Amino acid sequence: TATGIVTPLMAQRIVDAPRFFDVDREERLAARRGIRILTLDDEAYPAPLREIYDPPLVLYVLGEFLPADVNAVGVVGSRGASYYGLSCARQFSGALASFGLTVVSGMARGIDTASHRAALDAGGRTVAVWGSGLNNVYPPENEALSREIARRGAVVSQFPLDTPPMPRNFPIRNRIISGLSLGVLVVEASQRSGALITARFALEQGREVFAIPGKVCAETAAGTNDLIKQGARMVTDPREILEDLKARVTTDAGGASCRPWPDGEGTGALDPKQRVILARLGDEPKDIDLLALETGLTTADLLAELMRLELRKAVTQLPGKTFIKAS
Repeated sequence: TATGIVTPLMAQRIVDAPRFFDVDREERLAARRGIRILTLDDEAYPAPLREIYDPPLVLYVLGEFLPADVNAVGVVGSRGASYYGLSCARQFSGALASFGLTVVSGMARGIDTASHRAALDAGGRTVAVWGSGLNNVYPPENEALSREIARRGAVVSQFPLDTPPMPRNFPIRNRIISGLSLGVLVVEASQRSGALITARFALEQGREVFAIPGKVCAETAAGTNDLIKQGARMVTDPREILEDLKARVTTDAGGASCRPWPDGEGTGALDPKQRVILARLGDEPKDIDLLALETGLTTADLLAELMRLELRKAVTQLPGKTFIKAS
């Protein structure tokens, strides 16, 4: 019989735990890699995550949470994303990061990776929540990306350091993505996508849920379109997310605040880099390599500035990552 809420089996597992998990070794490994192990009582534990109904008791963090990270949006979607989905993920994540919101995602292939990369390219912050321990980068091709995220944001996991990326871990970690966020944007998702699990967690946690509409005949958009039918906020412009979250954004987060959106009119407020880019664009499409050669800007700077110019409706992006001046 149970004694309180602890059954005899649970009590025995607690007693046996030190035989199966070496806490001292875990702490040594974490210290060697510069990983912080936060508990719910730690001041550095993210406040929004502490408020959900089932926060992780322990959080492994490589990098740093800043006060401004309370203003975060989760961006999730399909691993097997379409070109359309990847393009939307880059546009929305880059725009949100450009205006002061932290982008939270799961560093999986597809939409997650595109979202992290766009946030970094835009000069913003991003947080990656893993479904494995921090000693096991997954997917392995994102090792360099994970190091960059740790330098300019945070990589986090609730799992012990050597935990492999087992399938059952990913739905568990999804509640952390939504828990760290004011709202969750589902970019592209099939009806069986894990992104829909994140959306469900967001609803349960009282977060906003946004969805980008997709083609009605596309399998990769079936789950996203269903979310919209069920009441998720359909968005076609990043500014709609910021407008909806305006009441929830903390304007005094350690001195950080969201910057105002551009009005999309005129070019008077353009910075020198943007003026150089526009001077090289006309009615004929130009790709990134040619623009880099003509402007002398790095690819990262070009992508960030082109995204801002797209938001101002001064530049139009065409297939093949080519650009023309908007008419």
